[in-house]
Amino acid sequence: MRNLLKVGLRRLVSSTPGDRAPARAMGDRNAVVVAVAAQKGGVGKTTSAVSLAAALARFHGKRVLLVDLDPQGHVATALQSTMPATGPSLARVLQDEAESEVLDAVVPTGIDGLDATAYDAGLAATEDLLGTRIGKEFVLRDKLRVTRTHYDVIVIDCPPNQGNLAINGLVAADQVLIPCDPSPLALKGVAALAQTVSTIAHRLNPQIDVLGVLLTRVDGRNTTLNEAIVSEIEEAFGPALLPVRIGINASLAKAQHAGTDIFAFDPGCRAAQQYRELADHVVGQLAT
Repeated sequence: MRNLLKVGLRRLVSSTPGDRAPARAMGDRNAVVVAVAAQKGGVGKTTSAVSLAAALARFHGKRVLLVDLDPQGHVATALQSTMPATGPSLARVLQDEAESEVLDAVVPTGIDGLDATAYDAGLAATEDLLGTRIGKEFVLRDKLRVTRTHYDVIVIDCPPNQGNLAINGLVAADQVLIPCDPSPLALKGVAALAQTVSTIAHRLNPQIDVLGVLLTRVDGRNTTLNEAIVSEIEEAFGPALLPVRIGINASLAKAQHAGTDIFAFDPGCRAAQQYRELADHVVGQLAT
């Protein structure tokens, strides 16, 4: 009876109507998956994800995929002048029970070596639909099984919450980069996220590690508050605080408005140099 049940289930699955994505061939790479995550919005999360991905492709010759898990679609906004306005649906891939891959939802960005997933309003509904799935936390990880063999690094821009999509991003990740601006609310968000990562490490993804806490939106004029927050971060997270700091820079907002990365918009500005330093540091960390 058990064997008959297995045969029946296989027939049922194979005969299910609907479009099936073509099987993808395995590549010859093995990507490190970096989730960029924050519990508080407005800390430069998407800016950091886009800038890190672009720097890894531009200056380190990495084959990089930038996955936008945030239903707000800020990655597509930040790169709108270099990538198609629409593209294959990541939401459909995540909702699909078949063996489709994130690779089926990838579009070029116009930056050599960097691909991305397009803006997808359907991700908002996917947030709720994932809640009905058995093994809901592992959907993205499974959809990256073949995809990660085609890239050196996969950068995931997670939503700024602890919902199903954000948890999927963390469960799929090898490393987590946590942007944090020098504010008390952001600091609390880092502590909450660190606790979430710890829980995931114990229950869902024992390979996950914190790449570091990235201090962003640093105002050089406000040294007293900056140093107070930095002191608290160092006390709480010790060596997790990265040596690179991203200052407030008008060119970052202007680059987003222009729909291109900071290195194409203003390569000589301080923010471009800082994000390039971040990429240098990340490459060094991933190599160890």
